[in-house]
Amino acid sequence: MTLQLGLLVRSALQTAATNGGHTIKIVMTRDTDKNLSLAARANVAKANRADRFLSIHFNGFNHLARGTETLIRGVTDGNVNHADDKKFANKIQNAAFGVLRSHDPGAKDRGVKDQKLGVLNDVQLGNTTGGHCRACMIEVEFIDVAAVDALLNTGPNAATVRGDLARGIANAILDDLTNP
Repeated sequence: MTLQLGLLVRSALQTAATNGGHTIKIVMTRDTDKNLSLAARANVAKANRADRFLSIHFNGFNHLARGTETLIRGVTDGNVNHADDKKFANKIQNAAFGVLRSHDPGAKDRGVKDQKLGVLNDVQLGNTTGGHCRACMIEVEFIDVAAVDALLNTGPNAATVRGDLARGIANAILDDLTNP
């Protein structure tokens, strides 16, 4: 599901950029069902001198927890780009949650949180050295909840929801690139 959403976001972002008269280069850390290590993902961003880095994930916990949350590296963990990362993360969070809420009144906004977690810890992003890449990680929803699985994966409107979600995220990325 993560790869599928990432590919949808890439397509939606390219369409939105083209329709808005913008030229952007979109680089994926993967476009097949093969995972890269966390360091390798950040290295892709560094090697391509990325301006934005978004890592897309789905959460899982106890079959009850719900919500969309977007994570950034905290100031206390050395993030010198915290304010910029937070601005980017808020745009991603608001877009994703807004789309999910429009399709499911049970959607919950877990907000933007500082987190020393996985790919956001890698110095290759420059968030501890003053690099220019804004970075965040979105946990779209808790996919182990039956209602969420139906909403995003198995239900009759799942393809529509995923498409709307991809367009919402893509528009948030483009907005952050054009209105930093």
